[in-house]
Formats: sequence, structure tokens, C-alpha cells
Amino acid sequence: MFRIHMLAADNGDCLWVEYGSAQPPKRILIDACTAGTYARSLLPKIKSVVAAEGSCNFELFVVTHVDADHIGGAIEFLKQAKTQGVTINEIWFNGYFHLSNTAPALSGAKQGEMLTPLVQNGPWAWNKRFKGLAVMVPDAGKLPSFSFSGVKITLLSPTFDKLQKLKPQWEQEIRKAGLVPGHAYKLQDVLPDGFLGGDVQDWADAPFNEDQAEPNGSSIAFLAEYDGKRVVFGADAHPSVLITSQQRLPPATRAKPLDAFKLPHHASQNNVSKELVAAFPAAHYLVSTNGGTFHHPDKEAIARVLVGCKAASKTLHFNCPSDYNAPWRNVSLQQAAKWNYQVNYGTATGGWVVDL
Repeated sequence: MFRIHMLAADNGDCLWVEYGSAQPPKRILIDACTAGTYARSLLPKIKSVVAAEGSCNFELFVVTHVDADHIGGAIEFLKQAKTQGVTINEIWFNGYFHLSNTAPALSGAKQGEMLTPLVQNGPWAWNKRFKGLAVMVPDAGKLPSFSFSGVKITLLSPTFDKLQKLKPQWEQEIRKAGLVPGHAYKLQDVLPDGFLGGDVQDWADAPFNEDQAEPNGSSIAFLAEYDGKRVVFGADAHPSVLITSQQRLPPATRAKPLDAFKLPHHASQNNVSKELVAAFPAAHYLVSTNGGTFHHPDKEAIARVLVGCKAASKTLHFNCPSDYNAPWRNVSLQQAAKWNYQVNYGTATGGWVVDL
């Protein structure tokens, strides 16, 4: 069993992954979206597991990067973990000191730094597989690969260069708040806002300009493999980094199509290129967002999936309906021989579950 629940997560990501036996499964949590997502979607799911099993254990909790639509709910999640019956075997999260690939001292304040004291003071192993240093792809050699109770995870992003590019912006945001980067401050209760026509073929052919946002470039993205199933969790990673890492995978691994691909940055036109789709062909494409703030998914990104994926059939999965993903409901479009896709929509309260 390999199941991905894309929780109803506002305009961001909260991915609850289950694998192994059905009762009880192993679990991995990827991001926790906003504080509102934690209260509305993540906490009720945790409570249902605790009621059934007595506790809720995660093999791994990944905080992919420090944008509010990925990290916001993580603060409440970790603050309440013990009282809610949650245990976590390991946390992957790159704090301020990790941007220079050093082990962190205690730090705090503003999103990423607010999370740091919670992680460091909690009973969890922090970046243990990386010896406490940054979760990152080395410049040369094999990609980092680890097993978490049977699921194989191969890191695809970020690189050291991408982490370094985030550092000046991180420091600017912290100093703007009158604080010192990398030093402990009292946890705040209120989260800041965060860092800063045509047809399918026409949309797919629109000029591609890669995302330049430093926080997105710092995203932890990886390939997860279990029982013959293969999924790439793309976070908000930059396509060029993912493609470069894909080329470093063993030839036999590169040759296999994916079972699922969680598209980067909620299917932004700047994070989904034709080359990315060609490098990671999949049977299922996952998009997590309600379209708020940035109005994702972009039609250009979805069109590139339909044009670029040569699979006989593919399925788009949206965790909730919105004005921005509604055009892909078109039955005539789905049945057109040259596109040949299916589409599933979750709900604004329950999200959507993909069983592989």
C-alpha cells in the first residue's frame, strides 16, 4: 500500500503519505501549510489516528522550505505534538545555519527561525541522516539515499548553491524585524506573511522562464520508492535542479516512469517546463493548492504536462476545486486523442487521496 493524502491546505502543501500494511501503516508528513491548515485539516486527521491506534507516529517529517504556505502549520504541529500523541522519528528541515552547511546553534524568530527552537528543543532527530548538517545534494558523487522503514528516499534538491542564494534574503527578513539572524528569540504567536487565451498547445509553447525565488530554490525535494512504486515530491524546487539530479540517478532508475509526480510550486508556469515533464514522465500528476494568492495552477504548466507526457493515459489530481483548475474538467478536452487524460478533484475540506 502506498497512499498520498493531499490535505485541504489553503494555497500550499500538506502531504500525508502512508505505506506498508494498512493497519497500521507507516507515515511520512511533508509540510504543514498554514497555521489554519493545521487546525482545520492536519489536527483532525492526527486525532482520528490517535483514537484508533493510541498514538500517531511519523517516520519522517519534512519541512521543505521556509515559505509560509509550507511551514506555517509546522510551528503549531510541533508545539502540540506531545500533547496530541504525536511522535516523529526524524525531521528534515534546513534552518539558518544550514544555509552555510554548518550545524545550527539555537535560533528563533520569523518562520524558519521560529521553527528552529521547536525542532532543537524537541525529542526529535534533526537532519540525522546528514549528521546534523544541511539536507542537500552534493556537487558530485551519488545522490543521498536512505531507507525509512522500507521506503527508499533519494534526495533531488536543494544544492548548496541554492541554499547560499537564500541566505541574504533570510538575513534581510530577520533584520527587518529588528532581530539577529541565527540567534534565539521568544516564539511568536502570530505568523508573518512569508517571503516575498489560446489552446493547450499554445499554452504549452509559451516561453518558459525558470523561477528565481530563493526560498523555492532551497526546497527539499526527493524521489520516494516503495514496493515498486515511485513518486517524486517536488516541493517548490527549481526545475533545472531536479533535471540535473535526475541525470545523476542510475540508468535503470532513470528509465522507469514515475507512478506519481507532485508538481513543483503548485504547478506554476515557472516551475514546470517541458524538459521537466520529459525527465519525469508519470501516470499521475498531483497539484496541491486552492488557487489563493498566486492563482495556481497556471494553464501553461498543466498544458506542458499534457503535451510533454507521452504516456498512453495520465491523470491529473487536484486536492480541491478552484477557478484556476476548473478548465481541465472539460470532457471533450479529456477525451481528445492527443491529450487523453483523466482528472480528479478533492474537496475544500477533505482534500484528495491518491492510491497507487
